Amino acid sequence: MNLHDMTNKSGQSVEITGFAGEDILRERLHEMGLRVGSIITILGKAPFGGPLLIRFNTSFLALRKEEAACALVTLK
Repeated sequence: MNLHDMTNKSGQSVEITGFAGEDILRERLHEMGLRVGSIITILGKAPFGGPLLIRFNTSFLALRKEEAACALVTLK
């Protein structure tokens, strides 16, 4: 399941298991610090198709739909 599919699970923790999609988006996620094995918490989603707000380690990120769809995750 990808991270974008988890948007209705506010407060849920997930673990990144891999990345899929375009190379440029995977590279961007990697540069932001998201790695396989990272535990992230979904904080919420902006209305009208807006970004997904997540927290990992001590960072907060807002990911666009395309970026969130690249991160493959499992429930933690």
